[in-house]
Amino acid sequence: MPIFEERIQAEYQAIKIPTPSPSNEFIEPFKCCDEKLLVLAHDTDTESWKNDITSAWIKLSGSADTIIFSLTKNDIATNYIPTPISFVREPFAKYITIPWKDVLASDGIGCYKIKLEYNIGGISGVINWGTYDLKKYSINTAQHTARLRVKFNLNQAIQGINFTDSNVEDSIRFFGFIGERQPNMEIDNIIYQNRNVKTVIRENLNTWQIQTDPYTNPIIDRLTDLYLLSENELFISDYNQTNHTHSILDYPAIVTESPEIDYLAKYQRKAVLSCVVSDRNQNKRTFY
Repeated sequence: MPIFEERIQAEYQAIKIPTPSPSNEFIEPFKCCDEKLLVLAHDTDTESWKNDITSAWIKLSGSADTIIFSLTKNDIATNYIPTPISFVREPFAKYITIPWKDVLASDGIGCYKIKLEYNIGGISGVINWGTYDLKKYSINTAQHTARLRVKFNLNQAIQGINFTDSNVEDSIRFFGFIGERQPNMEIDNIIYQNRNVKTVIRENLNTWQIQTDPYTNPIIDRLTDLYLLSENELFISDYNQTNHTHSILDYPAIVTESPEIDYLAKYQRKAVLSCVVSDRNQNKRTFY
Protein backbone atom coordinates (compact mmCIF):
# COMPACT_ATOMS: atom_id res chain seq x y z
CA MET A 1 0.00 0.00 0.00
CA PRO A 2 1.59 3.33 -1.06
CA ILE A 3 2.51 5.78 1.67
CA PHE A 4 1.66 9.43 1.00
CA GLU A 5 3.64 12.12 2.74
CA GLU A 6 2.22 15.61 3.10
CA ARG A 7 4.65 18.21 1.84
CA ILE A 8 4.62 21.92 2.51
CA GLN A 9 6.34 24.36 0.21
CA ALA A 10 7.48 27.69 1.62
CA GLU A 11 9.65 30.51 0.36
CA TYR A 12 11.82 32.73 2.54
CA GLN A 13 13.58 35.88 1.48
CA ALA A 14 17.28 35.98 2.32
CA ILE A 15 18.34 39.04 4.26
CA LYS A 16 21.75 40.51 3.60
CA ILE A 17 23.20 42.37 6.56
CA PRO A 18 25.90 44.94 5.69
CA THR A 19 29.01 43.92 7.58
CA PRO A 20 32.56 45.28 7.18
CA SER A 21 35.28 42.89 6.08
CA PRO A 22 37.31 41.57 9.03
CA SER A 23 40.87 42.83 9.26
CA ASN A 24 43.82 42.83 11.62
CA GLU A 25 44.18 45.93 13.77
CA PHE A 26 47.76 47.14 13.88
CA ILE A 27 49.14 50.37 15.33
CA GLU A 28 49.67 52.50 12.23
CA PRO A 29 50.49 56.21 12.57
CA PHE A 30 49.38 56.99 8.99
CA LYS A 31 46.09 55.08 9.10
CA CYS A 32 43.95 58.05 10.15
CA CYS A 33 45.40 60.18 7.35
CA ASP A 34 44.38 57.62 4.71
CA GLU A 35 40.90 57.12 6.12
CA LYS A 36 40.05 60.83 6.46
CA LEU A 37 39.11 62.31 3.09
CA LEU A 38 39.70 65.93 2.19
CA VAL A 39 36.59 67.69 0.88
CA LEU A 40 36.50 71.27 -0.34
CA ALA A 41 33.71 73.77 -0.88
CA HIS A 42 33.57 77.42 -1.87
CA ASP A 43 31.45 79.78 0.18
CA THR A 44 30.29 81.86 -2.83
CA ASP A 45 31.35 80.29 -6.15
CA THR A 46 29.15 77.54 -7.59
CA GLU A 47 31.55 75.94 -10.10
CA SER A 48 31.35 72.17 -9.68
CA TRP A 49 35.13 71.71 -9.59
CA LYS A 50 35.34 73.98 -6.53
CA ASN A 51 32.65 72.10 -4.62
CA ASP A 52 32.90 68.44 -3.62
CA ILE A 53 29.94 66.10 -3.20
CA THR A 54 29.61 62.90 -1.18
CA SER A 55 26.91 60.24 -1.43
CA ALA A 56 26.15 57.23 0.78
CA TRP A 57 23.71 54.37 0.27
CA ILE A 58 22.32 51.16 1.69
CA LYS A 59 20.00 48.36 0.58
CA LEU A 60 17.28 47.24 2.99
CA SER A 61 15.31 44.00 2.81
CA GLY A 62 11.76 45.32 3.15
CA SER A 63 9.43 48.13 4.12
CA ALA A 64 9.69 47.27 7.83
CA ASP A 65 13.43 47.98 7.87
CA THR A 66 14.72 51.41 8.91
CA ILE A 67 17.73 53.55 8.10
CA ILE A 68 18.97 56.81 9.59
CA PHE A 69 21.70 58.74 7.77
CA SER A 70 23.54 61.02 10.19
CA LEU A 71 26.15 63.71 9.64
CA THR A 72 28.13 64.81 12.68
CA LYS A 73 30.82 67.40 13.32
CA ASN A 74 33.17 66.50 16.14
CA ASP A 75 30.58 63.82 17.09
CA ILE A 76 27.79 66.40 17.41
CA ALA A 77 24.80 66.39 15.04
CA THR A 78 25.03 69.09 12.37
CA ASN A 79 22.53 71.75 11.46
CA TYR A 80 22.59 70.28 7.96
CA ILE A 81 20.27 67.26 7.84
CA PRO A 82 20.78 64.75 4.98
CA THR A 83 17.61 63.82 3.08
CA PRO A 84 17.18 60.11 2.20
CA ILE A 85 16.18 59.40 -1.40
CA SER A 86 14.81 56.14 -2.82
CA PHE A 87 16.52 54.47 -5.76
CA VAL A 88 14.37 54.41 -8.89
CA ARG A 89 14.89 50.68 -9.54
CA GLU A 90 15.39 49.57 -5.91
CA PRO A 91 12.28 50.14 -3.74
CA PHE A 92 14.08 49.23 -0.51
CA ALA A 93 17.40 50.98 -1.17
CA LYS A 94 18.10 54.51 0.01
CA TYR A 95 20.84 57.07 -0.56
CA ILE A 96 21.83 60.58 0.41
CA THR A 97 23.88 63.15 -1.47
CA ILE A 98 25.68 65.82 0.56
CA PRO A 99 26.82 68.99 -1.23
CA TRP A 100 29.65 70.17 1.02
CA LYS A 101 28.93 73.74 -0.03
CA ASP A 102 25.65 73.53 1.90
CA VAL A 103 27.42 72.03 4.92
CA LEU A 104 30.03 74.79 4.83
CA ALA A 105 27.26 77.40 4.90
CA SER A 106 25.38 75.76 7.78
CA ASP A 107 28.16 74.31 9.94
CA GLY A 108 31.53 75.64 8.74
CA ILE A 109 34.86 73.91 8.25
CA GLY A 110 35.90 70.98 10.43
CA CYS A 111 35.96 67.21 10.84
CA TYR A 112 32.75 65.41 9.82
CA LYS A 113 31.54 61.83 9.91
CA ILE A 114 28.77 60.09 7.98
CA LYS A 115 27.11 57.18 9.74
CA LEU A 116 24.32 54.83 8.71
CA GLU A 117 22.22 53.45 11.57
CA TYR A 118 20.13 50.56 10.25
CA ASN A 119 17.67 47.95 11.38
CA ILE A 120 17.40 45.16 8.82
CA GLY A 121 15.30 42.11 9.57
CA GLY A 122 15.34 42.96 13.27
CA ILE A 123 19.14 43.28 13.36
CA SER A 124 20.54 46.70 14.21
CA GLY A 125 23.96 48.08 13.37
CA VAL A 126 25.99 51.13 12.44
CA ILE A 127 28.09 51.70 9.32
CA ASN A 128 30.83 54.29 9.55
CA TRP A 129 30.66 55.47 5.96
CA GLY A 130 33.54 57.93 6.12
CA THR A 131 35.42 60.71 7.90
CA TYR A 132 35.86 64.01 6.08
CA ASP A 133 38.01 67.08 6.61
CA LEU A 134 36.01 69.99 5.20
CA LYS A 135 37.99 73.07 4.18
CA LYS A 136 37.21 76.16 2.14
CA TYR A 137 38.25 75.85 -1.47
CA SER A 138 41.28 77.87 -2.49
CA ILE A 139 44.33 77.38 -4.69
CA ASN A 140 46.32 76.55 -1.56
CA THR A 141 43.89 74.04 -0.01
CA ALA A 142 43.44 72.25 -3.34
CA GLN A 143 47.17 72.21 -4.16
CA HIS A 144 48.66 68.76 -4.92
CA THR A 145 45.22 67.13 -5.20
CA ALA A 146 43.19 65.61 -8.00
CA ARG A 147 39.51 64.72 -8.06
CA LEU A 148 37.12 62.30 -9.71
CA ARG A 149 33.48 63.33 -9.91
CA VAL A 150 31.19 60.54 -11.04
CA LYS A 151 27.58 59.69 -11.70
CA PHE A 152 26.49 56.15 -10.90
CA ASN A 153 23.74 54.94 -13.22
CA LEU A 154 24.46 51.23 -13.67
CA ASN A 155 23.65 47.96 -11.92
CA GLN A 156 26.41 47.53 -9.33
CA ALA A 157 26.77 43.82 -8.61
CA ILE A 158 29.31 44.29 -5.80
CA GLN A 159 26.78 46.10 -3.67
CA GLY A 160 23.70 44.46 -5.16
CA ILE A 161 22.09 47.79 -5.97
CA ASN A 162 20.68 48.86 -9.32
CA PHE A 163 21.60 52.53 -9.74
CA THR A 164 19.90 52.74 -13.15
CA ASP A 165 17.92 55.99 -13.64
CA SER A 166 19.00 57.27 -10.20
CA ASN A 167 22.12 59.15 -11.39
CA VAL A 168 23.73 59.23 -7.96
CA GLU A 169 26.51 61.83 -7.94
CA ASP A 170 29.67 61.42 -5.87
CA SER A 171 33.26 62.64 -5.81
CA ILE A 172 36.59 61.66 -4.30
CA ARG A 173 39.53 64.03 -3.81
CA PHE A 174 42.96 62.53 -3.33
CA PHE A 175 46.56 63.64 -3.31
CA GLY A 176 47.96 62.83 -6.71
CA PHE A 177 48.00 63.93 -10.31
CA ILE A 178 45.89 63.84 -13.46
CA GLY A 179 47.49 64.89 -16.73
CA GLU A 180 50.19 63.87 -19.23
CA ARG A 181 47.84 64.10 -22.20
CA GLN A 182 48.82 62.04 -25.20
CA PRO A 183 46.98 62.91 -28.46
CA ASN A 184 47.34 59.39 -29.97
CA MET A 185 46.63 60.94 -33.37
CA GLU A 186 45.23 58.53 -35.93
CA ILE A 187 46.28 59.48 -39.44
CA ASP A 188 44.80 58.33 -42.72
CA ASN A 189 46.38 59.78 -45.88
CA ILE A 190 45.90 58.97 -49.53
CA ILE A 191 48.62 58.84 -52.20
CA TYR A 192 47.54 59.82 -55.71
CA GLN A 193 49.06 58.52 -58.92
CA ASN A 194 51.21 61.62 -59.19
CA ARG A 195 52.58 60.68 -55.73
CA ASN A 196 51.00 63.67 -54.01
CA VAL A 197 49.83 62.85 -50.50
CA LYS A 198 46.66 64.36 -49.09
CA THR A 199 44.72 64.00 -45.90
CA VAL A 200 41.68 61.75 -45.65
CA ILE A 201 41.10 61.94 -41.90
CA ARG A 202 43.00 62.80 -38.74
CA GLU A 203 41.71 62.32 -35.24
CA ASN A 204 43.08 62.94 -31.77
CA LEU A 205 42.16 60.16 -29.36
CA ASN A 206 43.38 61.88 -26.21
CA THR A 207 44.38 59.86 -23.17
CA TRP A 208 45.08 61.14 -19.66
CA GLN A 209 47.00 59.58 -16.81
CA ILE A 210 45.54 59.34 -13.30
CA GLN A 211 48.12 58.71 -10.60
CA THR A 212 47.71 58.78 -6.85
CA ASP A 213 50.25 59.50 -4.16
CA PRO A 214 51.12 56.45 -2.03
CA TYR A 215 48.06 55.29 -0.08
CA THR A 216 46.96 52.25 1.88
CA ASN A 217 43.98 50.19 0.78
CA PRO A 218 41.04 52.39 1.96
CA ILE A 219 41.66 54.94 -0.81
CA ILE A 220 43.00 52.48 -3.39
CA ASP A 221 40.02 50.14 -2.92
CA ARG A 222 37.51 53.00 -3.28
CA LEU A 223 39.09 53.99 -6.56
CA THR A 224 39.36 50.50 -8.07
CA ASP A 225 36.17 48.93 -6.71
CA LEU A 226 33.82 51.90 -6.93
CA TYR A 227 34.76 55.07 -8.77
CA LEU A 228 36.70 53.58 -11.70
CA LEU A 229 34.64 50.39 -11.84
CA SER A 230 31.12 51.78 -11.60
CA GLU A 231 31.28 55.24 -13.14
CA ASN A 232 28.70 55.91 -15.80
CA GLU A 233 29.88 59.49 -16.22
CA LEU A 234 33.36 60.53 -15.12
CA PHE A 235 34.75 64.05 -14.75
CA ILE A 236 38.44 64.55 -13.94
CA SER A 237 40.05 67.57 -12.27
CA ASP A 238 43.65 68.40 -11.36
CA TYR A 239 44.86 71.12 -9.00
CA ASN A 240 48.66 70.84 -9.30
CA GLN A 241 50.59 74.01 -10.01
CA THR A 242 53.31 72.07 -11.84
CA ASN A 243 50.89 70.38 -14.23
CA HIS A 244 51.48 71.06 -17.92
CA THR A 245 47.92 72.39 -18.15
CA HIS A 246 45.71 74.08 -15.57
CA SER A 247 42.50 73.42 -17.54
CA ILE A 248 41.64 69.90 -16.40
CA LEU A 249 38.57 70.96 -14.44
CA ASP A 250 35.62 68.57 -14.53
CA TYR A 251 36.80 67.34 -17.91
CA PRO A 252 34.52 64.53 -19.21
CA ALA A 253 36.45 61.26 -19.52
CA ILE A 254 35.99 57.48 -19.56
CA VAL A 255 38.17 54.60 -18.34
CA THR A 256 39.94 52.94 -21.27
CA GLU A 257 42.64 50.81 -19.61
CA SER A 258 42.62 48.73 -16.46
CA PRO A 259 43.92 50.50 -13.34
CA GLU A 260 47.30 49.27 -12.17
CA ILE A 261 48.63 49.21 -8.61
CA ASP A 262 52.34 49.60 -7.89
CA TYR A 263 53.07 48.19 -4.44
CA LEU A 264 56.43 49.99 -4.22
CA ALA A 265 58.99 48.66 -1.74
CA LYS A 266 58.54 45.58 0.38
CA TYR A 267 57.60 45.65 4.06
CA GLN A 268 55.38 48.69 3.85
CA ARG A 269 51.69 48.99 3.02
CA LYS A 270 51.36 51.95 0.72
CA ALA A 271 50.82 51.63 -3.01
CA VAL A 272 50.33 53.92 -5.99
CA LEU A 273 47.39 53.54 -8.35
CA SER A 274 47.55 54.62 -11.99
CA CYS A 275 44.86 54.49 -14.64
CA VAL A 276 44.51 55.69 -18.21
CA VAL A 277 41.32 57.49 -19.22
CA SER A 278 40.34 59.07 -22.51
CA ASP A 279 38.00 61.76 -23.82
CA ARG A 280 34.36 60.82 -23.47
CA ASN A 281 33.55 62.94 -26.49
CA GLN A 282 35.55 61.62 -29.45
CA ASN A 283 35.00 64.62 -31.67
CA LYS A 284 38.50 66.02 -32.20
CA ARG A 285 38.83 65.14 -35.87
CA THR A 286 39.32 66.69 -39.29
CA PHE A 287 38.37 64.92 -42.50
CA TYR A 288 38.00 65.38 -46.21
